[in-house]
Amino acid sequence: MKYEINFPEEEFDLFIDVGLSHNAPTSAEFLTHNPTSFVIGIEPNPNSCERVRALELGKRFHLIEAGVANSTKETMAFNIIAQSDGDITDQGTSSFHKPSELFENDGYEVLETKEVPVVALETILDQVPWERVNNGVFRMKSDTQGFEDEVVASLGKYMSRLELLQIESSTAGQYDNASHHDKVCELLEPYMVQVKNDGWNAWFTKKK
Repeated sequence: MKYEINFPEEEFDLFIDVGLSHNAPTSAEFLTHNPTSFVIGIEPNPNSCERVRALELGKRFHLIEAGVANSTKETMAFNIIAQSDGDITDQGTSSFHKPSELFENDGYEVLETKEVPVVALETILDQVPWERVNNGVFRMKSDTQGFEDEVVASLGKYMSRLELLQIESSTAGQYDNASHHDKVCELLEPYMVQVKNDGWNAWFTKKK
């Protein structure tokens, strides 16, 4: 699938934000502090996408309404999850995985399961005009509630262009069949080194 992405004509810093929740906080922060940035935000939850569009983040932000997967499938079942006795518009806990019994006992439930489009990051990055990307590298954040190994694997040949990465490293047993951080480390090992892991998120930098 090819997306109509209006990249800047001048040199820019590329940031990929996978998993935006309902308010795209990482994208907004990167755009605020980096005037030469261009952000591609990717989010599979249609409800969250509607709220992100309402933020009007500007021409240096492009929203792709899809999930990320290392798959040839065009769609996958996505669970829209929220806390039943909380703010059900905050659906940042939604996932391709089902919530575990532990998570359900905390009051979280699947409100709806929808078929959503999925795309490999390699497919998106094939469209980037790399001659205009500063130093030919990009930064990325991924927070997909237990789908991180799929996200990283879908980078394909572009793992070697990844300069900085912040990625979810644990879901604390909240989802069935969630990815293991060891697998993420294994995929990234030829290209990146982990510099921090706080038990929830990990940070990697490009090997010199």
